[in-house]
Amino acid sequence: MEMINPTNKVDATALYDAAMRGDTETLQGLLRRDTLLLKKLPLSSFTETPLHISVLAGHINFSRALLRHEPRMAVEVDASNCTPLHLASAAGHVELVRALLDTAGGVGSDACLVRDVDGRIPLHLAAMRGRNDVVRELVGARPESVLVKLDGGETVLHLCVKCGHLEALKVLVEMMVSSGGKKDVIESIFRSGDEGGNTVLHAAAMFKQVQTTSYLVSLPSMGAAVNSLNGFGSTALDCLELCPKDFKSLRIRDLLVEAGGKRAKEMTASIGRLPPQKPSILQISTSSAANKSCCCKPMKSMGRRFKKFLDYDTKWIDEMKGSLLVVAALIAQMSFHAATNPPGGVWQENVSNSTEGFGCEDTNSALCMAGTSVHAYRDPEVLYIFMGLNTTAFGASLCVMLLIIGGFPLRKRFFVWLLAQAICWAMGCMTAAFAFGALLVTPTKDDARVRVGWVMLKLLGAWLVLTLVISLLDTFRFLIWLGRKLWKVGRRAVACCCVCARPGGDHVV
Repeated sequence: MEMINPTNKVDATALYDAAMRGDTETLQGLLRRDTLLLKKLPLSSFTETPLHISVLAGHINFSRALLRHEPRMAVEVDASNCTPLHLASAAGHVELVRALLDTAGGVGSDACLVRDVDGRIPLHLAAMRGRNDVVRELVGARPESVLVKLDGGETVLHLCVKCGHLEALKVLVEMMVSSGGKKDVIESIFRSGDEGGNTVLHAAAMFKQVQTTSYLVSLPSMGAAVNSLNGFGSTALDCLELCPKDFKSLRIRDLLVEAGGKRAKEMTASIGRLPPQKPSILQISTSSAANKSCCCKPMKSMGRRFKKFLDYDTKWIDEMKGSLLVVAALIAQMSFHAATNPPGGVWQENVSNSTEGFGCEDTNSALCMAGTSVHAYRDPEVLYIFMGLNTTAFGASLCVMLLIIGGFPLRKRFFVWLLAQAICWAMGCMTAAFAFGALLVTPTKDDARVRVGWVMLKLLGAWLVLTLVISLLDTFRFLIWLGRKLWKVGRRAVACCCVCARPGGDHVV
């Protein structure tokens, strides 16, 4: 018996070339020479399987031949975590999709729920490209794939609306109804919102898709979802009012109104009170709270303004991220330059006390080494302070750059506070380092250094005080936010304990 490939080294180049050409005869020949060739592919350096290549090229016969010999290849992923079904769905190859789904043992249908690096399954890609026939095949194979959401909370219906594929949306709705989906499940899909709470109808209104809106409001399953609120407490009609007015927006407005759509304030006025809130153990209504004197209103107004002033505005992070990175890089560059080229320069050669009337002060060896700072021997205390401030500014600027380019969630309160503190420290220490650097290069005779010091104290002192105030104010904001968080957690814990302690377990004061 002839041994093929006695070592573990795999040379699958010919197989991949055959996959590119769709050469089934070459595939059969390679498998006759080495029956374990497909089993050895995981040992190769290729990130894709031959099935990925064959599907991309649209070779149906070659793909079927591969699947007959190695069905598990249907669920293998490439460097982007895409299965061959992802590629076939995006390209709209219906026959290839059917071949992948009909793989022996039902292995191919498992790929319907595999996510790529962007969190998308094959159905998402097919809907985004408007591959209606592929959508039918995928939903027929795995109906539960309709419920899979993207990382941002978007459903496949959201993708159809955003990409403008109404026919794909109709196919999905038709498949959900024909597959025997429960009415409440279908309604929950229409009420499902993305990370901003926007439903499919919100998206259709904001993108001004007249036909899509008309189709959605005509569905019996839409029902009360017409007036669903997003994360900002707005209905689809509210979102439409925020868009620029044109004929499309007027037509969509008429469609929503005819379907019973209302604005959020109209819904509140119709029920005569605010939307119901969950009861809390600490929410005790007293008659005295409603009879407060009018003199408290100005104080309340001032309190609200102060609270609004203390609230974080995280939008400035997105707007100023590039500017902050440039400023931090500039401070780091100046700090690095000042550390390697200190004020007053460095000795160019070894200098002793006996060198032509000038020399080293306060040195035991009476020798200044070449390449060391001049002021390290003349004013070592001032130089040490300068270097300490300069090093702090350098480190703080590196922290700013690390927070911006390190992928940290800068919209979180803690990281906003940390970024603000790093900026304040970098700018404050750089200001103080400038003052001490100016003193180092100022002559000591005729009280020149004293006069320069007073000027620095007056001009730069105000700047340092302002930086300190901003740092303390931001810390105060962070502590108030942290206190509110801890207080809310404490309230929930007390409410839970009190509810559980009462008979029946669901009675709340």
